[in-house]
Amino acid sequence: MAQSEKMGRGGRFLRIGIFVCALAIAFSLFITGCGGGRTNAPEKSSARKKNIVITMNNGAREHEENRLEEQRRYNELFMRKYPGASLYFDTWQFSPETFMVRMSGGNCTDVIGVYATEATVVIEKGLAADITDMVRSWDKFKFVNETILKAITHNGRIYGLPVGGAGGCYVMTLFYNKDIFKEAGITKPPDTWDELVAIGKKLTDRKKGRAGFGILGEKGGAGWHFLNWVWQSGGDFEVKKDGKWTAIFDSPEATRALQFVKDLHWKHDILQDDILSNNDDLFEYFASDRIAMAFFVPEYLEHLIDKYKMPVEKIGIALMPAGPAGRANQMGGAFSIINPTISKEGQEWAFKAITFDYELEAIELKCKIQKEQGRIVGHGVLPVFHGEYQDKVDAIIDKYRTVPSQKEMMREATRYVHPEPPYYCQQLYSEYLGPAVQKVLTDKNADPEKLLKDAAREFQHNFLDKIYSK
Repeated sequence: MAQSEKMGRGGRFLRIGIFVCALAIAFSLFITGCGGGRTNAPEKSSARKKNIVITMNNGAREHEENRLEEQRRYNELFMRKYPGASLYFDTWQFSPETFMVRMSGGNCTDVIGVYATEATVVIEKGLAADITDMVRSWDKFKFVNETILKAITHNGRIYGLPVGGAGGCYVMTLFYNKDIFKEAGITKPPDTWDELVAIGKKLTDRKKGRAGFGILGEKGGAGWHFLNWVWQSGGDFEVKKDGKWTAIFDSPEATRALQFVKDLHWKHDILQDDILSNNDDLFEYFASDRIAMAFFVPEYLEHLIDKYKMPVEKIGIALMPAGPAGRANQMGGAFSIINPTISKEGQEWAFKAITFDYELEAIELKCKIQKEQGRIVGHGVLPVFHGEYQDKVDAIIDKYRTVPSQKEMMREATRYVHPEPPYYCQQLYSEYLGPAVQKVLTDKNADPEKLLKDAAREFQHNFLDKIYSK
């Protein structure tokens, strides 16, 4: 969930409160471009030989002055590179429901920013153009981080690219309060579940109103974050067996993860009093020293610093602690796909619009503008590229950086990432996993094994059994 609150929590992030938080994600979740608040798209690029216009969704709205300025200057740069062409950013914000309506009505934008959680269904319904040949002939393809690309690849074919040239996909991390750690004489964040419990107990001080660890208990968000515990325990959620997608989150490994979450509250007593907190609650608690640790995505720095005025020097960010099966952390975010109903020429122009965001001059312009506007520059993401091209991207980001670098940690995190389950993530989080987590947090006698067996059976019947097996 930058899935975040936006994501459905997912992101979080959720209709978590997450999908990413406003999977603003400081990427704003999607590519920024031009647009003046209009919602009626101009003539399609495929129908014009001159003055080509490529339409993109998730454009800034009238009150978003910073983004509008960024889009205007970004579009000017694009037009200098491609004379006779320009970008038009529609203010339509992606949602699965409105996307289907627009595609059915034939008025969807040329480039569409979609949540990672929706990618598989969108691709299987034929609603994303196959861009494999264009990607493979792209001059930067040899530098692309294949770990990220896998999330938008289906049956060996590529259907999109991650949003944001200077960004990339988010990865779930552990935030910790450096001042509280120092005060307690703790020199490093926890590396394992056992250390998380031990440090959490040491940092919990009920007299000060402080909990050692803050857990996301809002329904969709609780389900979104639960993914990490299950992977760290060695479990998973959906697998294809004998041509059929099957729910497997009723496994002993998943049960162990849910039992651990239950124990954090009832046995170890290291969680906050408001056990069903949403992301905004956790931001406030973390910024006011009422929780010492929490799972956040790095772009949430923007909320902690800008909205809650937390000094960046107090914020530590680390890999999530390893469970019985080792390290694991969730990867998510947003991808740009191309409308498959537009002409071949239109698709080629749409690809140019997407990949322009990865050009060094475009990355530098965005970083420069964001710093001028007092926005966060340089929060951690899984890098889109590797090798010498990513080094050039990093050098630009470092030039305008406003927060400490997490580059090395993000590169390490790439080894442990897991993409979100491919089918019906939002329903999985909010209707099945989230309620199970909430039950063990609010009922001391709740049975983790029974909860997950019932949830997996119902999710299988209500959703996975309806998938057409090819």
